[in-house]
Amino acid sequence: MNGPRVGYARCSTDEQDVIIQTEQLLVLGVADDRIYIDRGFSGTTRRNRAGLDQALAAVWNGSVFTVTKFDRFARNMAEANDILTDLSGLGASVYDWNDPFGRLFLQTLAMVAEFEANLGHMRTREGMALAKKNGKLKGKQPKLPEPARRSIRRRYAGGDVSLADLATEYSVGRSTIYRIIHGPENPR
Repeated sequence: MNGPRVGYARCSTDEQDVIIQTEQLLVLGVADDRIYIDRGFSGTTRRNRAGLDQALAAVWNGSVFTVTKFDRFARNMAEANDILTDLSGLGASVYDWNDPFGRLFLQTLAMVAEFEANLGHMRTREGMALAKKNGKLKGKQPKLPEPARRSIRRRYAGGDVSLADLATEYSVGRSTIYRIIHGPENPR
């Protein structure tokens, strides 16, 4: 496993960053220009992950595909199996996908990653159900309070002001003003 390394890092939201993963990849011997990144993807699916696609495209015979944690590139068995099979076909080092012990090890990692993702989803659903039961989960709240919404409807109906003027005055988009004017009186 002495070939050139190709690194991949991922974070689930745009607010998170991949600094720690990037630093770890550099320590593992991945050149800065060979690190590919996806931001804002949960990892539960491979769709639309340009960074992963670029990293996989950069792998060739003798390369070493490198991630800091297994769940960075796959969180379910099926996609992990597809990616690892593709890498193996390219001649990249993936432990040894053709060796029964290497295959068992990587499948076990994929199984644990999928299990952790499923636990997280389950806990989220449980928490949301409890919040809803206790009246704390109310969905998306209106951007403007009801007094402002009434004022907007009254002023627009009177012909005093345009949609664009109201949007500028209240610092919201015109579509928000349109929904207030043409939507139900009390959205909740």
